Amino acid sequence: MDIVNLKPIPIGYEKQAYQISKKELKIIKNIKYLSPNKDDYFGWGWDFNLSKSGTLLENKGLTNLKNFFIQKAKEYTQDILQIKDEIYLTQSWSTLNKTDAFHRPHNHPNTFLSLVYYVQCEDGFISFDLNTSSLCEGFNFQYTVDKSNVYNSQIWRLPVTTGDLVLFPGHIYHGTTPNRSKQSRIILGANFFIKGVLGTEGDKSIIKI
Repeated sequence: MDIVNLKPIPIGYEKQAYQISKKELKIIKNIKYLSPNKDDYFGWGWDFNLSKSGTLLENKGLTNLKNFFIQKAKEYTQDILQIKDEIYLTQSWSTLNKTDAFHRPHNHPNTFLSLVYYVQCEDGFISFDLNTSSLCEGFNFQYTVDKSNVYNSQIWRLPVTTGDLVLFPGHIYHGTTPNRSKQSRIILGANFFIKGVLGTEGDKSIIKI
């Protein structure tokens, strides 16, 4: 039978999307990172190194990366979501996960679209947590999974390595598995928001951003 996916969540996933240069890698590795803080990340602390800068892509040496991220975010918005609204870059940062470090599930407030690029990664998964599966949205019951799919799964994991790119709506909870490699896992993240006029005068919903 034909299937219509009525309420899908589009996760953009591109393997080896961008080949980072030695110059770009050096810039990202040499920026100032904050030490892990166990008490102050979404209320429960973090165990990875977070870049001090929240506008990392404004570095002139990362202009090619910035333009590439903006291009990919626009492709996602126009070709996948197929909406006309413009988007713009709001924040950009880097995190460094040493051996056994990981990201707990979290989302990004005030964000329409989030992007994660894997600058250096030998091991790990990015994990998306929907709190409940599509089957349990109406009634919370238990069932036996024959084969995991987008209908019966609450959590979905994607394997990631150096050069991979992932895009997703900013409200979706996401995290990572622990880094089991001796080499640090480094990501570059970016958030985007909608700009322009939203809504209409007719239904009294119009706002300008």
